[in-house]
Amino acid sequence: MLDQQRFGVEYQPLINPHTGDIVAYEALARFYDRAGQTLRTDWVFWALHDSPLTLFQTEYQMKQLQMAHAPDAPLFVNLDPDAYQVVDEPGQANPLVQLLRRRGDVVIEIIENSDIGDARQSMQMAEVLAQQGIPLALDDIGAPHSMLSLPLLIQVDCLKFDRSWFNQLDCPKQQSALLSLIAYARETGKQTVLEGVENEAQLARACALGVDLVQGFLFRPLFIAYRK
Repeated sequence: MLDQQRFGVEYQPLINPHTGDIVAYEALARFYDRAGQTLRTDWVFWALHDSPLTLFQTEYQMKQLQMAHAPDAPLFVNLDPDAYQVVDEPGQANPLVQLLRRRGDVVIEIIENSDIGDARQSMQMAEVLAQQGIPLALDDIGAPHSMLSLPLLIQVDCLKFDRSWFNQLDCPKQQSALLSLIAYARETGKQTVLEGVENEAQLARACALGVDLVQGFLFRPLFIAYRK
């Protein structure tokens, strides 16, 4: 798949829920089998972790592609801490950071952690990126089987809430937790994004919660795809 460059990028808009304006885009990697069918991105990256150098090379190619064809708007991109660590040498500029700094409006998304080792890696990467002046977003907050790192929560500039919150908002404790995180973000000048908005009822719920931006399949007609 990689040799034949069967990959591409999908740009999903981040929308102001009150005005409907597109504020930014998230660039998402897409991979295809020989028949042209889309492969699950998480499966591809899980497999790539068996070969750290290949993981780094793939991440670098994907970031080049995502930046080259991005719409003219701030761009959110995911960065795997393991890919970052492959070439992170003391005293040397990280090639991924150098590449991403070519645009002045890139926000790096750090994926929520599943264990303490991931949290440490993410925190180390976040500290370096923050020193470089690159804005950070913490992705998938509240996703099942994830853990929340408080230092990382404090470090980042944007909180992105997982789509699973929509299934829990009828529970008072869950709703209180989400509202508290949104209030914390507002008090500390952090942006908030609620993912997984698929219908008008969920959009109205997002407005009521007071998040800054929303993202999801409700806005599929606005998605932009590019394939090599």
